[in-house]
Amino acid sequence: MRHGARRLLTLLLAVILTAGAAGVEAQSSVADVLARAAALSQAGQHAQAYALLAAEEDTHIGEIAFDYALGRAALNAGRPDRATLAFARVLALDPGHAGARIDMGRAYLALGNRAQARAVFEALLDLDPPPALRAQLLVYLGEAREARRAGSAARGYLSVFGGTSSNVNQAPGQSQVFVPGLVAVLQLADQNVRMHDTFTGVSGGIEAAMPLDRRVSLIGGAEFLGRFNTHESAFDVGGIAANAGLGWVGQRHVVRGQLQLVRSTLGGSTSREVRALSLDFAETSAAPGTLGTLFGFLHAGGYRHPPADLRIFDADFVLVGAGANMPIDQYSTASVALSAGGDNDRGGNPSGDRSGLGLRLAWERLLGPKLRLAALVGVQESRYHGFDPAFLAQRDDRRTDLESFLRYELTPKLELRIGVLRSVQESNIPIYEFRRTDWTLTLRRQFD
Repeated sequence: MRHGARRLLTLLLAVILTAGAAGVEAQSSVADVLARAAALSQAGQHAQAYALLAAEEDTHIGEIAFDYALGRAALNAGRPDRATLAFARVLALDPGHAGARIDMGRAYLALGNRAQARAVFEALLDLDPPPALRAQLLVYLGEAREARRAGSAARGYLSVFGGTSSNVNQAPGQSQVFVPGLVAVLQLADQNVRMHDTFTGVSGGIEAAMPLDRRVSLIGGAEFLGRFNTHESAFDVGGIAANAGLGWVGQRHVVRGQLQLVRSTLGGSTSREVRALSLDFAETSAAPGTLGTLFGFLHAGGYRHPPADLRIFDADFVLVGAGANMPIDQYSTASVALSAGGDNDRGGNPSGDRSGLGLRLAWERLLGPKLRLAALVGVQESRYHGFDPAFLAQRDDRRTDLESFLRYELTPKLELRIGVLRSVQESNIPIYEFRRTDWTLTLRRQFD
C-alpha cells in the first residue's frame, strides 16, 4: 500500500510538472510567434506577418494577444474581413480593449461599411478619451463621414454646472502671518483669507480635424469657461482657449504639434495670458509584450499678466512628461504620468525661478452599462531658486489634488456627473498655503 501511494504521488507530480512545462512552452511559443510577426510588420512585410500568424491560428485562437496581433496583421495586409473576425474574438473576451475597438472601426472603413465605422468611432469619442487619442478618432470619424462632409469631422460639447467651494479665492485659512524679515505679524486683508461660497457656471468647446492626406490632418479646437460665485464676484473665474496645428496618424501612433492660446479672467477682467507650443504623441495600441500604451508631451511658452500688480508673476515655462495607459481588467483602466519642468522668472517674482516634478495617477471603472467611476491623484513638487528677503527662505511648495466623480449616461449624448475635488497646497512660506474642497454637479451634452 505504501509503495502504491508513493508511485501514485510520483505519477501525479510528473503530470503536474509536464503540464507546467507544456504551459511554459506554449507561452514561449506564442511570444516567439508574436515577436517574429512584429519584426515582419515593422519591416513593412505585412503579408508575410499575416501568413505567419494565420498558420498558428488553430493553436492560439482565443488568446487575446494573439488574436489582436492577427487582426492587425490581417488589416495591414489588406484582409479587413479576416481582421473583423479576430477583433470580434478579442472584444468578446475584453469588451474594453481600446485598440481592438479602434481597429474594428478601421476594418469597417476598409470594407466600405462607413455607418458601422462611424458608430464605433462616435462611441469611443463619447468615452472622453485622452486628447491625442481623441484627435486620432476625429480623423477616422472624418473618413467615415467622407461621402457627406469631404472628410472633415467636428464634435462639441456644452456643460452647465453648479456646486459649492470651501475656498473660492485659494487663500490661507488664518488672517495673521508672521514675517521673519520684518520681525512682525502681518494682518491679511479679508479678501486674502479663505472664503466659502456656492457657484454656477457654463462651459463648452469644439474640436475638429480635416485630413490633408492619409496620414496628416489639420486639427484645432476652442473652449470657454465661466464660473460665477453667488456672493464673492471678485473671484469669478473664466477663460477662453484655442489651439491649432497638425496631426499625424500612424499604424500605432498619433503625433500632434499645435499652437495654444489661453486667456483667463478673474472678477471679469483679464488676469493671465498664455502662449505656448505643444508637441505630444500617444500609442493607440500596445506593442507586443507590453502591458499598456505609452504617451508623452512637451509644452513650452510663457505666462503674461496684464494687470500691473500681477506682472511680477510673468514667466516663461517648459514642461515635459511621459506616461502609460494600462488595462486592469475588462472593466477598469489606469494611467500614470510623470512630468518635469520649470519657470524662468520674467517679472521680478521674489521667489525667483521655479523647477518642479509632478506625478499623476488616474483610474476608471465601468460599474454598469451607463455608470462609470473615476478617480485622479496629482502631486506637484515645486522648488523656487530665489531667496525671499521677507520670509528669509527659499520657497518650497507641494500641491496635492484628489478628484473623484461618477458619470451617468442619461442618453447616448447626455451625461450627468457628480464630483468632488480636494486641493491642498503646503508651503514653507505660509501665505502660499491653502486648502480647498469643491463639490460639483454637471450636466454635459455632446454634439456632432
